[in-house]
Amino acid sequence: MPDVPEAIAAHAAVLQSDARVLAECAERLREIEARLGADGAAPPWLRETVNAHITACAVASDDLAEAAVRLHAYADHISR
Repeated sequence: MPDVPEAIAAHAAVLQSDARVLAECAERLREIEARLGADGAAPPWLRETVNAHITACAVASDDLAEAAVRLHAYADHISR
């Protein structure tokens, strides 16, 4: 079982990377939403849709980050 903790840690690292990507996506969407609001030309439904995607990205990022933390802790636990 010596490679199991390393495999779990590797999965956690992928989840951490995915969480960062989603957080960056949410930030880009916030910038887009701010420009849409500043221009005033975007229909309300478009801004609502962008905001829904911002929320989805943020929630998914948080969930993946939490899963990564838990996987790292589990990998540490079983490697002892």
